[in-house]
Amino acid sequence: MTVTSETLTQLLDQAKQQQMFLEMFVRSWVDDYRSGGGSVYCGKGCRNCCSLAVHTGFAEALAVARHLDEEQGKEVEKYAVTLRDLVQGVRELPQYLRLHRDEMGFCPLLNAEGGCSVYPVRPLTCRSLISTRESAWCGADFAKIAPGEREAFLAGLDRKVVSFPSHYVGVLQESGKELEEAGAQQMRTRLGFALYGNLGVLVHLCRKHDLAGAALQGSAQALRVISDAGFDHPLLVTMT
Repeated sequence: MTVTSETLTQLLDQAKQQQMFLEMFVRSWVDDYRSGGGSVYCGKGCRNCCSLAVHTGFAEALAVARHLDEEQGKEVEKYAVTLRDLVQGVRELPQYLRLHRDEMGFCPLLNAEGGCSVYPVRPLTCRSLISTRESAWCGADFAKIAPGEREAFLAGLDRKVVSFPSHYVGVLQESGKELEEAGAQQMRTRLGFALYGNLGVLVHLCRKHDLAGAALQGSAQALRVISDAGFDHPLLVTMT
């Protein structure tokens, strides 16, 4: 199998096409849902979901990395290094997700107005997260909410629509995951392996450690770059 820089272009092109497809699907679904009386609360400046840990595939992360200027790159680097140090000794996903929300703050790619500075190339994970409840619930820690309030919230969810017990639209999240897996399969076909991980970490590795160049040399070199940078943690980057 011959691997060249053109391979990266092909992976990036596919990722862009997948994002455009999901974007059209989301808009169509939201329009239909609202016309039937349903409510969707996502909007510009609504950023509570941006405290969640965003994970994505390699090609989408590379697209974001190439979109950033130097100042944005520095913010991502600070985020990635802080997260790397935070998760030392953490092995369980729930603990990682809670630590991320409690300790990491908002996404380093938010601008001063609270908007996404990489909106045109934001990953499928972000595009597929559509809320059927007010933004306050997107920032809520349900472990800290009183039982009665939590039960009232759950009772008010449209179980035909949401990915219960969350208030996010299920079919859109499922579509995003299917497209992510298609992207991973494309990478496995072209490079022999696929990378998936925390968006900030992968972006940092692409910008500062030439993860893309390493990937073209094979899985062993990609793993070496990840390890040498200190990000060889299963909750941060995985290879399949």
